[in-house]
Amino acid sequence: MHLPVVFHLFGLPLPAHLVFESLAYGVGFRLYLWLRKQGDRLDDRTRMTALIGAIVGAGLGSKLLGFAEHPELWGLIARNPMYLLAAKTILGGLLGGIIGVEIAKATAGVKTSTGDLYVFPLLAAIAIGRIGCLLTGISDGTWGDATHFALGFDAGDGIIRHPTPLYEIAFLVALAGALWQIRRRFTLQNGDLFKLFIMAYCAWRFGIEFLKPVTTYTLTNSLNIVQNIATDSDLSAKPGLSMLQMAAVLGFAVYAWHFAQYLRGKRDGGA
Repeated sequence: MHLPVVFHLFGLPLPAHLVFESLAYGVGFRLYLWLRKQGDRLDDRTRMTALIGAIVGAGLGSKLLGFAEHPELWGLIARNPMYLLAAKTILGGLLGGIIGVEIAKATAGVKTSTGDLYVFPLLAAIAIGRIGCLLTGISDGTWGDATHFALGFDAGDGIIRHPTPLYEIAFLVALAGALWQIRRRFTLQNGDLFKLFIMAYCAWRFGIEFLKPVTTYTLTNSLNIVQNIATDSDLSAKPGLSMLQMAAVLGFAVYAWHFAQYLRGKRDGGA
């Protein structure tokens, strides 16, 4: 298979990334509507408040973390504003969406959790979108480092790389199965399923980024932050953490604290 993959419809070239990203939005939204019909504990006003906050927050968060992850794009925007469309990241969208929802809920006086309904639509949408990332190859910016691992293959630049989008698809399918079983077998508080999803995804993104050519940062003994520029074909370990990994740690820690507080309450005889 030659990458990047481009489909053709009536002579019109359609990049795989565009096809599968559009499909991801469509399938995710249809699954959300179907699940809501099966039973939604929230009224229309509350659900719409959460949805608007999620959309606005996700859009901003995806861009902000995307440009933080790829600082080299800032200098290109002045020459070509189209680079504003270049940087985006799923984790930034998720974390930004959470912040957007919480701001919208606080403004509207909504106190209940709203995230559980989005878990499986998000899992489906991200997995479908990653097919587009896989078929787009190296230009998508989501493929891994050069590797001698058996699953590695040419991403379109002549270098055998970790197919990290494929790894993520497998992870998301496994996570969906695990969360479905947890939902069936355990009595969860409202919002806990979403928190488990975010924790698992943050942990995954923290780990998988070590296989990617990303820019990392380290703190020296003199408290100076050192930027370690990404390389595409370096098989050696890169020191430090990327911006995305730092965001993943923060996202994981927030919800881990929630569960720690809950377990402490249970141990002390609380709720």
